[in-house]
Amino acid sequence: MASSIFLINGFILSLFATWFIPSAIRDSKSGIYKGFRNKLIYCHFGFLLIFEWNLLFPQMGMSLMTVARILFCTLLPFAMAFLYVKMTQKQMFGTEFSMKSNESEGK
Repeated sequence: MASSIFLINGFILSLFATWFIPSAIRDSKSGIYKGFRNKLIYCHFGFLLIFEWNLLFPQMGMSLMTVARILFCTLLPFAMAFLYVKMTQKQMFGTEFSMKSNESEGK
């Protein structure tokens, strides 16, 4: 059963890190950084938290190590998505990655 947890996590977490989260933190047409404070990011975080809880808790039981694994597996795609966006911004949109969001430019 443990190997299936690794396979499922490998598929789901990589999908979130390279597709869902990057499309939520930047505009897909212009590449403008939208930031991590939007509803779609919160929905992705909630989904991953519930998914990891349902995947790991029945197999490993309630312990501090299980909670740590759930948090690590939930936060890892966000860090990887940030790195993915930072490394591919220039190739995809022709501009360097900038963490200035639209909200700060309007003020």
